[in-house]
Amino acid sequence: MNKVKQKQKILEWFKNNGKLTTFEAVTELGIMSLPRRIMELRRDGYDIDMTYKRTTGGSRYGVYELHEGGEQYAE
Repeated sequence: MNKVKQKQKILEWFKNNGKLTTFEAVTELGIMSLPRRIMELRRDGYDIDMTYKRTTGGSRYGVYELHEGGEQYAE
């Protein structure tokens, strides 16, 4: 899958689900390089934040969210 299609999948996920984790990107979207695609989307003008959460076991993971104020989604 090329990176343009991956970015489109990520934007569609944000539109439908709000937030996205690396685990969801891999298991639901088949995207192995989420941080790289997020970086590219930010360069394209999208306002995407990442916050850290913790599992019950104490492991840390990132959650990405597209902010409506900086949203460029116009597909």
